[in-house]
Amino acid sequence: MRKLILLGMLMLCLISFAFNSFAQNVKGKVTAKDNSPIIGASIVLQGKFIGTTTNVKGEFALNLNFDGSPLVLEISYLGYETQKLTLKAPTSSLNVVLAEKVFSFNEIIVSASRVEERILEAPVTVTKITSQQLLNSGGTDLYANLSKYQGIDINSSSMLLTSVSTRGFNSPKSERIIQLADYVDIQVPSLNLNAGNMLGVAELDISNVEIIHGPASALYGANAFNGVILTNSKDPFYTEGLSLKLKGGNRSLFDGQVRYAKKINDKLAFKINGSYFTADDWMADNFAPKRITSGKNYQPGSGFGYDALNKYGEITTTQAGVSIVPNEVIYTPGWSEAGLIGDDNKTTSFRINPSISYLITDKLKATLDYKRAGGTTTYQSTSRYRLKNLYVDQFKAELKSDNWFIRGFRTEDNGSDSYDLSFLGARMATTNPTTVGQPALPGGATSYTALFFGTYGAALQGGQTPVQAYATAEATWPKEGSTAFNALKKYNAELNQPAGSRLPVNSIMSDVSGQYNFKFKPVDLIVGGAYRSFGLASQGAVFEDVAGGDRIQNYEYGFYSQAAKTLFKDALKIQVAARLDNFKNFDSKVSPRASAVYTFGNQRENNFRASYGTAFRSPTQIDQFIKLDIGSALLLGNVRNGFQGYNTTLLTQGNPAVNIGAVAGGSTAFNYNANKLDLEQVNTFEVGYKTILMDKLFFDVAYYNSKYNNFIGAQPFVGNTDGTRPNAGQLAVAVGAAPGPDTQLRNRLSDPASPTRIIQVWYNNEQEVTTQGVSLGLNYNYKRELNFSGNYSYNKIGDVPTGFLAFYNTPENKFNLGIDGELKKKISYNVNYRWQERFTYEFPFDIGPIDNIGTLDASLSYKFVKQKSTIQIGGTNLTNSYNTQIWGGPQLGRMIFAGILVDLK
Repeated sequence: MRKLILLGMLMLCLISFAFNSFAQNVKGKVTAKDNSPIIGASIVLQGKFIGTTTNVKGEFALNLNFDGSPLVLEISYLGYETQKLTLKAPTSSLNVVLAEKVFSFNEIIVSASRVEERILEAPVTVTKITSQQLLNSGGTDLYANLSKYQGIDINSSSMLLTSVSTRGFNSPKSERIIQLADYVDIQVPSLNLNAGNMLGVAELDISNVEIIHGPASALYGANAFNGVILTNSKDPFYTEGLSLKLKGGNRSLFDGQVRYAKKINDKLAFKINGSYFTADDWMADNFAPKRITSGKNYQPGSGFGYDALNKYGEITTTQAGVSIVPNEVIYTPGWSEAGLIGDDNKTTSFRINPSISYLITDKLKATLDYKRAGGTTTYQSTSRYRLKNLYVDQFKAELKSDNWFIRGFRTEDNGSDSYDLSFLGARMATTNPTTVGQPALPGGATSYTALFFGTYGAALQGGQTPVQAYATAEATWPKEGSTAFNALKKYNAELNQPAGSRLPVNSIMSDVSGQYNFKFKPVDLIVGGAYRSFGLASQGAVFEDVAGGDRIQNYEYGFYSQAAKTLFKDALKIQVAARLDNFKNFDSKVSPRASAVYTFGNQRENNFRASYGTAFRSPTQIDQFIKLDIGSALLLGNVRNGFQGYNTTLLTQGNPAVNIGAVAGGSTAFNYNANKLDLEQVNTFEVGYKTILMDKLFFDVAYYNSKYNNFIGAQPFVGNTDGTRPNAGQLAVAVGAAPGPDTQLRNRLSDPASPTRIIQVWYNNEQEVTTQGVSLGLNYNYKRELNFSGNYSYNKIGDVPTGFLAFYNTPENKFNLGIDGELKKKISYNVNYRWQERFTYEFPFDIGPIDNIGTLDASLSYKFVKQKSTIQIGGTNLTNSYNTQIWGGPQLGRMIFAGILVDLK
């Protein structure tokens, strides 16, 4: 596939060279003070969608209309001070000399307020990362490279599925942070999952990345709960040419990317991106006993087996409805993640992304964009999921002016061959081998689970100890890679859930949004709105939909406005914003934000900021509409009238028959009530200070304090599937006329035909949670050849009740230390050491410790100017300090690579 992609891209590039060039009436050259050319400098016509970049000689050419002269050109490049030139007529002899300056006082961002503003004067904490900084990093993908920046946490479920969080509550899902590519949401609709950068912008096409820390619902909607990641791509009108990147490394890593952009004439330009990545994926291999398990658990070496963290197919006597040893639960051996995935251990990612833009006027641009992306990787949530051959198609149309836009996009996912490892192991353990063409089992056993328990019981009766009996029974269990194992795996991985383990999700998300910027004299005012709809489908394997039936429909929409006013000769900027969001399944919510920024200094280099805002998080589509029978429980969405039932203490404390009798007598001790879901809410106060001192030292410090309410969590209970509370008679029917021991009760409550089940729904916890933190960043430019950087983050959660799971998942202390520089404008280097403190990771999959992590990353680049290419070597975790970023996830080791970047302007 990668050869076809690269060949197709190169053919398109050659074809496009056939277009005739057009006349240029403004030509010039951009150099440094030593007269050396600055390659790739940006030249943009202020207020218009017209621009270009310099070639290998530092030269540029533009065709400009001087009818409305004068015109203002902005010339900029990383590490140099931006210049503005006023032109009144065409010229072919512009010579622009840029002064070196690592820290720009006028660096512009758009994410914080959805209008252009200096990053120093942003009302909230924002990080901006340029394309050059990303290309000089040593990570395997975009998000892995973000870990060294101030206040940013990453979580890796596998090599390519890296999630990003700010200010706590990290998870593999990143459900509390919005990720946008050119303002288009890049989530996979079925799972509300940001699958790393799979649907984002390819690294070669990234212009910059802006990250908002903290709540941003006032301008971005309900799920901008803890932040926004906005990746901006390169405009083909500004950045033409052919770029090719090839990289290889250990673990069979190959990364190939190509970008080609061409301005066909003054009005029309296009670009096309292609990428392919493959490597041997990281496999999770922690076999510690699970803390969150369906029954009594044991330690490794136990004569009863145990429920291991990264093993699947450990069926219990409770689940099988048998009793071998009184008051003990026996586990089958199960299989490892590496065994179940087997030879299919490659992680892959591909992306094809053509885009065409047309200038209706100099200030009005129309863009059509298509993206097809996909790949294979592993994701962790309530289980470990192999997202195999997951495909996503995305269409975007945009009409954009200098002060307004209308944008629409449509995203459709296809789970293809994705499967749940827990389901796969369980189905393999309980499938009759004759179903998959294998010989019948001894003694008439209908599954390897039945054979295991039968052998174990017989060995005990024969006088063996539990440890000996377990070893005897384990010999009957199919070994990983055996013929029987492979046959069972293939059959169940290709069969849809609930009969098998395949998750054939296929959902659609459509979005239309617009914004207008009114530049009134008293205030600057922006107004905007958005409408989003979902069409969910899973053939009944994940959602409440029915195979062959209609999609589940859901929608939400909102309107926002922001007013900004400057006072005291522009020293004080006040902003007030608010957004009203409406939902199909929830009440309307208002997200306000107010901020103030005070700026002073000869170059406006000192900036104090303060803000207060409220944000909301909408439950995911899974939280709202899931219907998944995992045997031991039925997982249901909770957006109707809520659920009533009995706490699972009904089953676990004392004699269940006595407990059911207490229910019949009117006892409410076991009552459980879960109202319908509502939105999570956070209120955050933030203060901060940014400055640039002596043109060499950049300093940024921020403090925040947040209060969270209506945490969304999961709760199992005994209830009726229609939401009503079972009465004593219904419980008696569910467990039989004469209720037996806990094992039999649980077995009967696992019957799919029973209206009374152990049910798990998502609900809002009433516990308020407070967090606070400080982030500090320092960058010192000693000279161009040597720069120092460092940042520190402190995040702390307030006291929570014993047993309450907040899923905070954030180290209390962490820091980064780095050095970088450029030698003779040819050699670039970057070294970074990252450290984070030990903490406890809480997630529905399990709970466990994440140890202290210290990793060293580095890269070295050399430019061949005449050959228009750069070679790079580098790596992450160079000390091979194996570490786990999420409990139950894989251990991440060293990655070393070498590559070449060719850039033809």
